[in-house]
Order: sequence, then structure tokens, then C-alpha cells
Amino acid sequence: MQSYQNGPEGGTKSANEVAPLIEDDYTEFHAPGRQVFLSSSVKLVLGILAISGIGTLALITGNFRNAPIIDQNASIVPKDVEVSSDGTLKLFDAADRYVLEDYDAKPTFSSFLPAVAGVYGKPVWSFYVNRGQGVASFGFVSKDYPILEFNAANKAYQLTPYIGFRTFVKGTRDGKEFITEPFSPATTRDLDSTDDQDTLPKRIMFVGANEFEIREMDAAHGLTTSVKYIVLPEETFGALVRRTNITNTGKSPVTLSVLDGLAQVEPVGGAIDWALKNMGRTLEGWMGVYQAGEGTTMPYYRMSTEPGDAASVKIELAGHYVLSFLEESDSNSTLLPIVYDSNAVFGRDTTLLEPDGLKSSSVSDILSRPQYGQARTSSAFATVEEITLQPGESLSIASFYGKTDHIEEVEPIANHIIRMGYVEEKFQLARDMINELTSSVETNTTNHLFDGAVKQMFLDNSLRGGIPMILGDVDASAKYSNYDEDERVKVFHVFSRIHGDLERDYNAFYIDDTYFSQGQGNFRDVAQNRRDDVTFTPRIGSFDVQMFLAFIQADAYEPLTVEAVIYFINDKNVAAQIAAESTGDPKSAEVLTNVLNGGPFRPGQLFQLIDSLGIIITTPKEQFIDKIVSASTDLPMATFGQGYWGDHWDYYIDLINSYLAIYPDGEETLMYDRELRYFFSTATVKPRSEKYVLTLTFDGKSYHVLQLDATEFDTDKEAEQDRFRSKKTGIVSFDASWQRTKDGGSAFTSSPIAKLFLLGSIKFATRDAYGMGIEYEGGRPGWNDAMNGLPGMVGSGMPETFELHQLLTYVKRVVDTYGRPVVVPAELGEMITSVNDALDELEASGFVEPEELTFDV
Repeated sequence: MQSYQNGPEGGTKSANEVAPLIEDDYTEFHAPGRQVFLSSSVKLVLGILAISGIGTLALITGNFRNAPIIDQNASIVPKDVEVSSDGTLKLFDAADRYVLEDYDAKPTFSSFLPAVAGVYGKPVWSFYVNRGQGVASFGFVSKDYPILEFNAANKAYQLTPYIGFRTFVKGTRDGKEFITEPFSPATTRDLDSTDDQDTLPKRIMFVGANEFEIREMDAAHGLTTSVKYIVLPEETFGALVRRTNITNTGKSPVTLSVLDGLAQVEPVGGAIDWALKNMGRTLEGWMGVYQAGEGTTMPYYRMSTEPGDAASVKIELAGHYVLSFLEESDSNSTLLPIVYDSNAVFGRDTTLLEPDGLKSSSVSDILSRPQYGQARTSSAFATVEEITLQPGESLSIASFYGKTDHIEEVEPIANHIIRMGYVEEKFQLARDMINELTSSVETNTTNHLFDGAVKQMFLDNSLRGGIPMILGDVDASAKYSNYDEDERVKVFHVFSRIHGDLERDYNAFYIDDTYFSQGQGNFRDVAQNRRDDVTFTPRIGSFDVQMFLAFIQADAYEPLTVEAVIYFINDKNVAAQIAAESTGDPKSAEVLTNVLNGGPFRPGQLFQLIDSLGIIITTPKEQFIDKIVSASTDLPMATFGQGYWGDHWDYYIDLINSYLAIYPDGEETLMYDRELRYFFSTATVKPRSEKYVLTLTFDGKSYHVLQLDATEFDTDKEAEQDRFRSKKTGIVSFDASWQRTKDGGSAFTSSPIAKLFLLGSIKFATRDAYGMGIEYEGGRPGWNDAMNGLPGMVGSGMPETFELHQLLTYVKRVVDTYGRPVVVPAELGEMITSVNDALDELEASGFVEPEELTFDV
């Protein structure tokens, strides 16, 4: 089993590293007492799933056999699932979704839905595992704002079947009553057992690029249950959409009552992840369930106030909603009542193992009694009181789990989603949308598994680096120009985010729940995954090159976290004119003018403000944002984060080479005729006298030197940034993030070639005592987190030295080719003079490099 894991700043496997998975016809895997052979197609699947956005999904064969579809069950296997000659299911279904047979009986894995809701959609993050009904946690923005609490993988594997989605079915067939829970761990097959497993349900998971489905075929009760999940695409509101389908596969009619939904729902109440894990019982004191309409069809989960122990109290108005209905084929649907009182379902079983409340009462009885949702963690079970299905007939429950800012917004959402055909339309759109996003790498070979691998890897890399969108196409001239040719043309990356998930629980992912959704990313992830942007989207021109070179600081380090670019309009009259042309009334024009002149913005934030301030826009939103952005100035943004990594600059030459592959005649203009800023952070690398310490060795027998706390918070830099703090709002301006000339003047700039020369010169000067590796003096190594201790050992890196050779070779070639002077900062000139003097002194001393080093290095 191959597994690819990334550290806090990640790295991705190259095609060459994956190639061994697909080269040979068969590979032999040894396990105690047996030999297992994997065909090349299976190895390719392993490679696809290991390096793609399908998380840490593992294809298990050999020791974990699949239970074959026996004759009595074969008739209930859906037509979209092909059965092999040996009775097991083929690896992919008709929709090219990966098929994991007996998924909940296999070793654990975790994965996620991409959290892509379209450019004009509001995404939900969602993680799932191969236990229970899949979804382990989901919510908005970050793990701080869950609807179902975020738990790390080890806990998610344990808790998902119980606190996650559940389905309880009470039925009567041929006069006999039964109660069953599809996907319950109690009826999971034991694939290692020699006992007959055929009386237990058969379960299958289908993993798609933007969806997943679980299916249970229960021959004993004559029921097939399937559950599908997507993130709602292209809507003004965000939601996780769940579709539960129950089919009568028996030979006689069956009458059913159903509870289907979420065993635990977290309310809105600010950032609560820490509190849920450390003071969950106390937190329940603020929790409550309210109703957006009559009855219990529109429950609204929120806290009374945001939890806190302070004099300032914030009343909570936002809440999570749950809306469910039976899908109708020939009319609009009607909302189903929701059971939110957990005790009504589970009785006194606080473990949530068994629905003791349902065992002793009918669904109708539960609905007839009062429910309690105050000062406790609540549930959200859609109810079907009674329905009779003839053989072959199905019922389909659609459920939406989302968030609104005000309870009055729930009913309009409900009226919108119950329209006939709406759910099917959105499920198809979710699939079409991802296919469109990956269409630029559509590949057609004789091996459709390879074709799928290309698309999935492109999607995964796009989620790390973002997908570039071209904005500012206000006329034909702009539409036929690139970023470098027309200042109105802008580039904005959507869908990017830090790669946090259940396995990489240390990463604080962030995904804006707005139009043009994106989140900050780690510098390395973003840089390495944008190297081919210009290949797929040539109109971005040199945007990526300029952005990343602008992040080079005066000390040749870079920030950790890359954020989305910001826009601002310099001319207040232009802002007023655009506002007047885009709105339908004077008040909207006035408010929009104030927004545009109020400071920097991003597209998603702008649309969010328009919505919250009630601004009426009469221009189509695509034309509106193009007009706004075309009149704006763009500026990249980043934050320091922590430490200075030793390899962030490794990707610059790759970015430049990709640009030159598309625009070979643009090199001189890019290198000499552009002016780039220098990023400015409050962190400073300490001098050796302050960060080198003498400590006892591990065995306590001697002493050695360690480099500790390599960087410090520089109060002088903080004071300089504080000069850009607004006295009115207390917010520090974006100007504070860029190096200034003396006395807080204008932003200091240099040409790209000058910045590359500065970078190479400083890296050359920070080589180790042997003149070999570049010292990790910033406190952080390269991408390999296994080397985190190396900076403490006063370590250095040879890969960075090889990269330095490439960098300086490129700088020299450019200078030789164009013969133009390179203007550098005066301070750099002084440093270069000092370095040259030291090299002259070394040469004059007659020093000769030894053939062999006398010490370990």
C-alpha cells in the first residue's frame, strides 16, 4: 500500500515518483504466509488516490478480501455497478467513480469534498471517512465554525457512525414488524471471518471528484439504501446537500417510518472549536433551537450570545438551518418535520448507540410530543411518518444543512429548494462544474484510469494554488490582451486554501464562504502549484512571477502565508461614476461609492458587503465585477506566519521558465522594465551571538552548539508598521506590509533582475563554514519536515546550493544577453563589497580546499 503524506507546508509527488506504480505488469507484495499480486491497473489506482485530492484513501487487497456478490444478492446490485467474473465489483462505475466494496470493513481512510461551490457560490467544507455514513465533519470557513464538529482522523473513525448522519427505519412487511439502521457498525461484515456473511448487508462506497455516495443492499429486509453528498453549487447561500434514497427490493409491499439526519448539530456561536473540545458542557448553556416558521420544519440552531466571560456581550443572530423534504417527481415538495430533541430519538442511551426512543414509540408519537432544544446539544432528524412502497418503488429524502445571518432568511431558502427538479439539477451541476474546471487537462488515451488521474491531480494542485480567473474584460481590447499588455486586465485566483484535513489536523485551513471563494495558502504550496498557470491560462502573463518576486524581502526571506490579491480604486470620482452606472437608486449609489472608496477589497468581500448593506445592483454581476476591477489597482498580500523556510525561493526559476515558454520575447521587459516592492515583516533573523547557545549533549558528557529561536519580533519594525494604523478604525493599512524608503516614504522598489541578484548574493553570503550548503539561519529547513531539527544543529542544505547555482546562472545570462545595468539598493552594494573583500583575503592567504573533510558535516 502506497501512502503519500505532506508536512505543514506540503510538497507533492512528481510524475517520476509515481511512475513505479504503473510500469510493471505485476508487483509482488509479501505478507505473512501469503503472496499478493497487484495488476498494473490496480497500481495505477493506488497512485491516483495517493497523490490526488482523494486524501489518504487506500485500496486494500489480499489480506482484506471482498465478499463476492452471491446469487441471492446479485439481483439488487444497481445497474451502474459492474460485477467481475469472480463475483467482486469492478474498480470504477459508469460515472468513473472509484468503487470501494465493503468500505466499512476495510482499513480506515479519510478524504474530503473539494469545497468548491463555483465562482458565484458559497462553499461548505466537508470531510468524510469509510465508517458509518461517511461525513465526519462539515461547516463553514474553518474548523472553528462547524455544523458537525471537526475531529482529527483517529477520533473521526470512532465517532462518525454515532454522532454523524444516521438513518432509522421502522417497517412492516407481510404482517411482520422490524426496525433497522442502514450502515450501522453492528451489521458490518467481518472479511476475516470464515463464517457466513451473506445474511449481513452488502455495502459499497463510490468516490467521485466532487461527490461521494454510500449504498447498502439489505437482502434480509428487502431494502436498498443509498446516501449521496455534494456541496451546493452556484447559489446565494451555502449548504451541504444530502440525498437519502430507500428502495423496496423485496417481493411484497413494505410500509416504512423513517428518521434520517444528523445525530449532533452544533449551533452558530462564534469560533467554538476550542470550546467544544475543552469546555463542551459549559458551552451547552448558550445553545438553543428556534423555529423559522410554524411547526418544526425549519429549525434554527444558534447560541443566545457568543460565549465569553467579558463585559461586552454580543447577541447571536446567525444560525444553522436544516431543511428536508421528500422529493416529488411531478410537483414541488413539502418540508418534513424535524426532530431536534436527541432524547426523543435515543431516549436515555447517551452513547447514541441505539434509538431507544424510537423503539418504544412511533415516529408519529415522537412528533406529537414537546421537544426540548435549550441548553443541550441537539439533533436534526427528518421524519417520514408512514409511507408504503410497492416492490421496486423508492422514497428520496433531500436535506440541506447550511447557515444564514438572520432567521428570516430561512423561509425564502426553503421555498427555493423545494422546487420540482431542483435537487437533481444541483447534483448534476456539481459534477459538470468540476468537469469544466478540469477540462483544460482533459486527456483521451486507451487507459481511462490514466485520463482520470490527470484530471484529479490537476484538481488537487488547483486547490493548493488556486485557479486563475481573468477579470477586467470590459471591451474587446481588454478581452484580447493579457495582464502585461492592458492594465485593466487583472488576475484573481479562486478555490485555493491550506491543505488541512482529518489527517493533517495541524493545519488551520480557511475557505471564504463568499463568491470568488478562496483562502490563504502556505508559500511553498502556492508557488509550486502555480508554476504551470501560464501554460493553462496564458493571459495571466507574468502575474505569478511578479507576485512571488515581490514577496522577496530585503533580507532575501519570504513570508509563510500567501493571501489573495487586494484591489483598490485610487480615483474617488471613478468609484462614484461606476457606482452610479451600476445601481438603480441614489441611496445604493451613495453606499457603494463609500464602499469602493473605503479601502482595499476582494471580489467576494465586495459582494458580501453589497448583500449585507442592501445595495441594489442593476448590472449583471459578471459585468459589474469586471468594471470594478478594471478601474482598480491590484496588490499581492501575504503574512509572516512563523519562521523563515530555507527553500521558498526554489520555485522562482520554475515560474520564470514557464513564463518564457509561452512568452519568450517578454524576458527583457519583465526583468528590467517592471518595478516590484519588497515585502516587510516584523520578524528579524537574530545575529549568531544571540541565537547560538552552548548546551549539554544528549548523553550529558559534553557540550555542543545549538541554534535556537533564530528569529525575533522586531519592535522597531512594529513601530514602523504602526505608523500606518488608522486612528479611526485601528486597522493597519496594507502599506505597512511593504518596505518603505527612509522616514516612511513611498514603497521601495527594484527591477525583478535586481531582486534576483539580491537574493542570489545574500544566499551566497550565507553558505556554511565549508562553503557548501546554505545555512538554515532563519530557523526553518526545506520542505521535508523530517529535517525540522536541522536548523537547531546549525545545519545547512545542499539542495539550496544547487538552486543557487541555477539562479546565478540565470541572472548572469540575462545580464550578458541584454547588456543593461542592474540598479541595486545601496545596502546591497556595501554587502557585496564586503563579501568580495573577504573572498580576496581568502584567495591571498593561499587557502586550498582539502580533498577530504576532517569533520562530519
